[in-house]
Amino acid sequence: MKKLLLLFAVLTSSFHFAQDKDINQEIIKVTKMSVEVDSAEELETIDWKDIKEVFAHNTKNEAIEMSFSLHYPKSKNKIKSAIKVGGKSKNIDSLIVIAKKGIKAIIKLANNHKN
Repeated sequence: MKKLLLLFAVLTSSFHFAQDKDINQEIIKVTKMSVEVDSAEELETIDWKDIKEVFAHNTKNEAIEMSFSLHYPKSKNKIKSAIKVGGKSKNIDSLIVIAKKGIKAIIKLANNHKN
C-alpha cells in the first residue's frame, strides 16, 4: 500500500510540474527540398499535398526551391535527369504545377530509354 501511495504521489507531482513548464514551440522553415529516386515509378508516387505541407510554415515572400532527380545507375544508358523549380512561398501552387510538368517529362524520357 505504501508503494502504491508513493507511486501516486510521484506521478501526481510529475504531472503537475510537466504542466507548469512554459512550452516554446519553434517553427522550422524549409527553403529547399530535394527528392532523388532510382525509378520512374517512384516519381509517380510523389504526394503533392505533403510537398505543399513542407513549405506551409514559411512566410509568403520566403524563397523556396524544389528539386527532383532520377538516376538509373544500372541501365545501359546510365540515365540521369533532374528538374529544379524555385520561387516564392506564396506561389507554391504554381510551382507544384511546373514541377509536375517537369516530372512528367522526366518519366517520359526515362520510359523511352529504359534498359
